[in-house]
Amino acid sequence: MSNVLSFPEKSGNPGFTSIESTPDGIRLDNRLVGYTTAIRQLDTGRFDTSLGDGLRLAAEIQLGETRGWFSPTDEQMALTWRWIVSCLFICEQQRANGTVEVANEDGGTDRAVIYAGEQGGLSVYPATERFSLASHIEALAIEKYGVETGLPLAVKMYQGMTEVDPCSGALRLSQMGREGLAMLHDGFIEMLNTEGMPAAPIAH
Repeated sequence: MSNVLSFPEKSGNPGFTSIESTPDGIRLDNRLVGYTTAIRQLDTGRFDTSLGDGLRLAAEIQLGETRGWFSPTDEQMALTWRWIVSCLFICEQQRANGTVEVANEDGGTDRAVIYAGEQGGLSVYPATERFSLASHIEALAIEKYGVETGLPLAVKMYQGMTEVDPCSGALRLSQMGREGLAMLHDGFIEMLNTEGMPAAPIAH
């Protein structure tokens, strides 16, 4: 994260009036959390139902690094950029395809974003997107090059999956990112079609 990033205002339920980087951490309204804790909260899904707040938090983490208040490890860089890419993908799919009610394990329903591709469609969620990215990008890079070299390469890959919108100046998926994620999801749907698509939408 070498340049200050601008993020689009995206969907989700805003939970914080103010999110601001400081020398001592990120201030979430009146509560201060460390940069490491903030990144962990992104990774563990704390902001999955409030993606707009999560994008604001990611921007402030990056700003803290730019100002010299925080020096992230390679792992923290990977966690943050993985979150950014998955979030931008979810937001883009929501704009393009909308949402659908999906049955949950508690007998109720959740609202899920829809991915629609060449092989069909399925419901997508931030947590499973992050898991998929970690498995297909970070794990493969580490397996081939080792942690010391592979993790920074994965971060560069994530960064290459994004670009700055020349009109708004906000971060969005790049064409490479969009095509790579489409291939990943279309391949998954094709596998499900071959083995038999369940009646209910699939969480991916």
